Amino acid sequence: MQALIRAIEAASDKIGIFGALLIVPLVLSTCYEVFARYLFNSPTIWAYEVGYMLTGSHFLLGLAFTLRAGEHIRIDIFSGKFAARTRALIDLAGYAVLLPMLVWLTLALSRYFSSAYASNEKSGQSAFNMPVWPFRLVFFAAFLLLTLQVLAEVIKLVRSLRSAPARA
Repeated sequence: MQALIRAIEAASDKIGIFGALLIVPLVLSTCYEVFARYLFNSPTIWAYEVGYMLTGSHFLLGLAFTLRAGEHIRIDIFSGKFAARTRALIDLAGYAVLLPMLVWLTLALSRYFSSAYASNEKSGQSAFNMPVWPFRLVFFAAFLLLTLQVLAEVIKLVRSLRSAPARA
């Protein structure tokens, strides 16, 4: 099990860092668009679509990384007052509700990606009219990785609950 957890967390780290690095082409393409539009009066046909796809990918690919780092939003005013075991039980209950929904969503996103790829669906957002399957692949991959990271968190929580003595 430890090898599985390490593999999932390594994937979360690598994909999360890749997602963070997407900010570089996003900034470069946005700057190029601003210069082209306002200095040369020659706007691009691709900047809008590239911008929203890179922004969405940046956000989505960081989901599992953020969970692994324990940086998702919590209501610390409540959870900070609980014992570690109580916090672990609350997290486990939350993951028990979240995990089936993530599995369902990931399966739905795989079909959404497959459909866009098979039909070579285009965005229709601009004259550039990019294919949307790469972005849908990012959706699918991000939620698959988030599902796996939630599974790893569940395994870690169960292990910690089993090894920690219960307080009377």
